[in-house]
Amino acid sequence: MAKKTQPLSIIDQGLIIRGNIECDGELIIKGQVFGNIKAETLVIADTGIVESDCEVKNIIIGGDYNGNLTANGIMKILSTGKCSGKVLCQDMVVENGSTLNASVDCSLTD
Repeated sequence: MAKKTQPLSIIDQGLIIRGNIECDGELIIKGQVFGNIKAETLVIADTGIVESDCEVKNIIIGGDYNGNLTANGIMKILSTGKCSGKVLCQDMVVENGSTLNASVDCSLTD
């Protein structure tokens, strides 16, 4: 039986979205988003700027994120990433060189 793949959506560089986004699969942001986001997996690329309240399972931050974040799985901040605001997550990975300026609570459980 073929493995079911998650839908993939990309907000590319040069695209600015002001409004809410709901995504069943993976959302990659290379542009800018100002609004609430719900997604299975959110990837903010190094060119991405997100000012949003987010509810996700997993998030990878390689660009700039500011807002209230709930990640029911893993939150990873890459060396190019910047995160500020309020974070509620289950697990967190922070690479050397990243910037984390947020209140953080990693007490979520399955």
